Amino acid sequence: MQAISFGYLTLPLEEVSTLAWEISVGDSPLADGQTAAEDWTYYDDILIKCSFELELEHALGRLRLPASAGLGAVLVVRSSGTPLIIASDVCRLRGRRQHIYLTIPGSQVTGALSLEFQISLLDPGDRLESPLAPKRLGNTVFRVERKILLEGIAPRLPMLPVSFADHGIVGSDKSLWWLRLTTRDLTATASSAIWLWLNVDNAFIMQLLENSETPESVAWLRFLEIDFMRQLLREALGNDELSLDVPYAEESLGYVLSSLVRLLGNSLEQLRLKYQEDPGRVEAELQAKVGGP
Repeated sequence: MQAISFGYLTLPLEEVSTLAWEISVGDSPLADGQTAAEDWTYYDDILIKCSFELELEHALGRLRLPASAGLGAVLVVRSSGTPLIIASDVCRLRGRRQHIYLTIPGSQVTGALSLEFQISLLDPGDRLESPLAPKRLGNTVFRVERKILLEGIAPRLPMLPVSFADHGIVGSDKSLWWLRLTTRDLTATASSAIWLWLNVDNAFIMQLLENSETPESVAWLRFLEIDFMRQLLREALGNDELSLDVPYAEESLGYVLSSLVRLLGNSLEQLRLKYQEDPGRVEAELQAKVGGP
């Protein structure tokens, strides 16, 4: 549970040994100990319930806190593929049996989820029983974590369903997709920097998202992947800070963009000149590299 010293007393694992997770992906509950949501899609919200028992008076005693002190429990969730951090409402501990609920929108996460259950100090009370007692609001006295891999049947491209109307696009129902870079910092993680927004205002895109296994959907997804790579290539050629001589960290934006350039040659400047002279030819060469079955 806790591998570092906080400089104050914390609760041991046995104090909250009854902690139980109930996690559902859409309508499908995960079994105890299951770490992969194999049938997850972007339309499946993740529902989390944590149940536990805690003798508050006994816990306060172990922490050397007065009976007037207050503790609260919260769920914090982080997504490896997005900058999302979401927390439940704080549950102030009163009775012995406690429940915390949290819903994670499926459209806002990807990769892996880190679920963290915490008990923290809400009120140190009217006096401290010991210099080792936690004394600051928010001091974490108990923490336990669970991870879930969202393997899913969702497309492997970094897709995110978005309403283009919400972003002020006139006639949004006719738009299909949008390559969205949240940052052009070449050291940023590619999974958080690169997103392909799919327009849920478009009826065809909705059909594609709801059933990606039809022959038509498979063909369109292949075209989508090629167009995605084409737009990434344009980003690479237009980024003045990109250099093939820099050893970018794997999975960084710089690594992805430089790898795409190397796919078509060993010189960034030569590729830029070729693209200026005949962009269609360069894009056709890219199709030949990435458009195979």
